[in-house]
Amino acid sequence: MANKSPKKNIPNQYTLDMSMPENKCTECPDHPDLLLLRDAAADEREAIALYLEAAKNTSFTEIFLHIAEEEMHHYLMIMKHISILDPVQTAYLQKENLDMLTMGRVQAKWKHKYCVPVTEEAPLPTAQDIQAIHYLTKALISELQAINKYQRYMNKTLSDHNKHLFCLIMNEEKEHVAEFTAALFELTHEPLPIEMD
Repeated sequence: MANKSPKKNIPNQYTLDMSMPENKCTECPDHPDLLLLRDAAADEREAIALYLEAAKNTSFTEIFLHIAEEEMHHYLMIMKHISILDPVQTAYLQKENLDMLTMGRVQAKWKHKYCVPVTEEAPLPTAQDIQAIHYLTKALISELQAINKYQRYMNKTLSDHNKHLFCLIMNEEKEHVAEFTAALFELTHEPLPIEMD
């Protein structure tokens, strides 16, 4: 069942009908800032993975965890800005119960699934978790980069048929971003307790 996302006042040559099967969405947000925001989100995820691995494998656990937490907060802020410009991405994040990454109101259902209660310390990731975080991060970065490439292709092509093709593929990649983010959050205990309120 697809979620309806509120229509934003962003000029776009396509329309979104989230009641259609998800792979048939035809709205293709093409605001140029989305390219920058996705690159920034990819960089933050890469930093988080590196710092968690460093926290596990060095004697500087405290500093790496502290900075990883700041990068997690940056990712949350960036994704909220993406959600302002990209209602398709917002719909997929909401489908994965990641409302905290959209400008919508936080819902109670995600608090226990992704967050360690405020009274508990988040455990350091295990070696197996670090490996999963590494692969999920690489996958998420690849998806964000692919979305940017398809947006660029869509904006450059002169063919309506190719515009539609790039739009369709770009929007399907956005679902993967939401799925990989949800999986990462289970391992990294994001969002942080201070971001729950």
